[in-house]
Amino acid sequence: MPMKILVFCLPGIGDALMATPMIRLMKKKIPAAKIDIACMFDGVSYVFKNNPHIHKIHRLSLYYENKLIGLKQLLSLRNNKYDISILAFPSYRREYHIVQSLVAAANRISHRFKKGYLSEFNFLDTHSIEVDEKVHNVINNLNILKYFSIDWQKEIDENNLSYDFTINQDDDNFGIKYIHNLKWTKQDIVGFHPGSISSKAGILKRWPIENFAGLGKLLIKKNKKILIFIGPEEIGLGKALIRLIDDVSGCHLLENMKFHQTIGILNNIGKLITNDNGFAHLSNGLRISSIVLFGPTNPVWCAPYNNKFSVNIRKSKFEPWFRNDMKVTQPPAGIKSGMEQIKIHHVAEYLQ
Repeated sequence: MPMKILVFCLPGIGDALMATPMIRLMKKKIPAAKIDIACMFDGVSYVFKNNPHIHKIHRLSLYYENKLIGLKQLLSLRNNKYDISILAFPSYRREYHIVQSLVAAANRISHRFKKGYLSEFNFLDTHSIEVDEKVHNVINNLNILKYFSIDWQKEIDENNLSYDFTINQDDDNFGIKYIHNLKWTKQDIVGFHPGSISSKAGILKRWPIENFAGLGKLLIKKNKKILIFIGPEEIGLGKALIRLIDDVSGCHLLENMKFHQTIGILNNIGKLITNDNGFAHLSNGLRISSIVLFGPTNPVWCAPYNNKFSVNIRKSKFEPWFRNDMKVTQPPAGIKSGMEQIKIHHVAEYLQ
């Protein structure tokens, strides 16, 4: 019987993409293994939809939907009798360890942080790999392969890593047609993504909307076109940015779009300017040039990995406080965003 492995990618899109190099090498070294994915979000499902290393994707109803349905899904996965399950990085929160334990794989692997072994239920796992805070999340994922006695550094060059991400051709065609209908050309389009996760801590990852607007006006004067990407909960943010830019011929908001359609459009722009969010990593996977803005988060850990296509800007004077081993719903008392330290000219200098 082939080895059955379940990889939990429970956080968001960026975290899922940062797990793809680990999954690729695991499949290369254990080619007979059947590797399944368990995730909570449609966007994460899409990340793995065309991944040739994945056998099956399980979309779990654990977040917005009925929790009872999600519990039944987890218990049904027990019937697959997985040999191994893996919590992809970051795997700090107790909810993740509980979910993994409910599926009851024979061997359950996660990362071991300096704190939280008892409080975050790390003890429910059978094996753990120590987190290295000096390296990127991609590398911490690759370190999981130590469990399989795979020395990833002998197999791949960490300076030449990229994400595995392929969009559907129909979605790309949709994007091509959408841009054509706007009568814009790819090389003239600069995408803006002003959003982030919407928790009180997550909102502090956002560059001030007035700065996005000022940069947009500057670019439109240089005959660029501004295409604004937003998440489903960010319509108000997108409309506010449109009002501030106040140029209907040079600026367009992607509103009421399905996720896969938005990805098709993203694949047909010239450059993306974004906060630290999933679209930063999606653009990197699509090899779209991007400028990614950081304040409370640490680009050493979570910047888009392939720096051939990404420039990272962080001007904050304090140490990043948005850590992998914290509850991200609340920021530390008295801490500011740091995003306001990035000025328009800091971004504009990369757009000459």
